Amino acid sequence: MKPILISCFLAAALVLSAGEVRSQRPIHTTPTSQGCYRQAVTPISSIPTLHTDMPIDCILGYIYVDSLCRSLQSYHQADSFMSLINSWDTMRVFMRFLYDMQAYDADLYEEYMGNAIYLDTNYHVAPRTLELKFANRMDSVLGKNNKLEYLTVAPVILHIQVTDTMMSYDSLASAPFWPQPRMCVTATVLNTIKGLHLRTCGGLMYQAKEKVPQGSAGCINIAFNPYTTKPYAMGDAGLAGGIDTVTHISYIRCDSCYGDTAFIPGNEYIVFLEDQPLDYNGTTAFYQFIPYSAYNSNGGVFPINSSGNVLDEENYFGYGNSVPLSTFEADLKTDIQSIISH
Repeated sequence: MKPILISCFLAAALVLSAGEVRSQRPIHTTPTSQGCYRQAVTPISSIPTLHTDMPIDCILGYIYVDSLCRSLQSYHQADSFMSLINSWDTMRVFMRFLYDMQAYDADLYEEYMGNAIYLDTNYHVAPRTLELKFANRMDSVLGKNNKLEYLTVAPVILHIQVTDTMMSYDSLASAPFWPQPRMCVTATVLNTIKGLHLRTCGGLMYQAKEKVPQGSAGCINIAFNPYTTKPYAMGDAGLAGGIDTVTHISYIRCDSCYGDTAFIPGNEYIVFLEDQPLDYNGTTAFYQFIPYSAYNSNGGVFPINSSGNVLDEENYFGYGNSVPLSTFEADLKTDIQSIISH
């Protein structure tokens, strides 16, 4: 039955995708970022972009968003539609779709949300706008910084061991200062909690299973600014304090910044990552993974100590401040099941 359903949805998607080019996607003749990990991603060329290995809720999610972008005639109508999502029972259905869309392929999701509007003249509402309005609705229904919302919107959740860190600088960044320091992290993926298709070191793709056995399952690059505040919704826009030891530029000191020791080689972490678009040169899009700095004071980076316990300084997830790794992962998967179960 599932292959038949997938074939039907793929056929429907081909019909839905028959639109004219609205306008050209913004092209950067020179990169907008340099100095850490700029990983190449193939841009989307049709909408919705569906694949036969997608979970059914992922397929439904893309088709549903595509339909809404075409059928809603204004942003006012989008607000009216969102107001109908007023309980956990109705909210969870949409969160289930969103979870699988994010989990399948973070690059594809970001490409669609940010750039589908350039591929079809029949979109009255941009997918990114729907995403933001739905996030506001989750805040309203579930409460701001809710852990179930975080588990839904974070596209990648991994158990990693850091193999190397290196300080670099974004020589192209000019605001709020130039150059911006960057910390470049290389890590081995020990277990994948969320994320089916992931960019590995060097920008290649590998496919991870929902349960990856202990041991090397690939390699991932993470970039961040050590002077970024952790519980800030805009990632690097939350830049704050410190004194850089190379440029000797003084910044406002910040107790909640990541700092130079957020990742230590040899140590293990549970990380929640955000897929950040950098720029597009007309043929290739460039992305980087950064810690998902919104929602909790850990900023998406949860250290595992020498006793094998995951440290959650504010007990954000409610599992405890120091929890055995196996318990923490099991509890995470229980919360995830509360979102995606039918």
